[in-house]
Amino acid sequence: MPSRQTAIEYATDQLQQGNITADQANVMAVQIEGVRVICGKVPSSVRKALNAAVKAGELGHIKKEGLKPEVYHHKNARANALEERERVFRRAIESIKGVFA
Repeated sequence: MPSRQTAIEYATDQLQQGNITADQANVMAVQIEGVRVICGKVPSSVRKALNAAVKAGELGHIKKEGLKPEVYHHKNARANALEERERVFRRAIESIKGVFA
């Protein structure tokens, strides 16, 4: 699976060449990367593009549950998305344990 930086660079290059729109670049970056964990705020235009791709069947989406983050993923990478989401969740739990220890 390519790194996030590689995915962003490729999508940016395609955008600058005029081959794709900004919305398509955001979707392409997630498809190349495989899994994108959303831990903070995302601009509404990006979220709209990703949600439109989910509705079109291009991407998958897992909603936020408690400390488990929201995840967008390639439609064939759901297992990887669940693993990454669980890893981020475990890291958050360990951080909280460190505060109370």
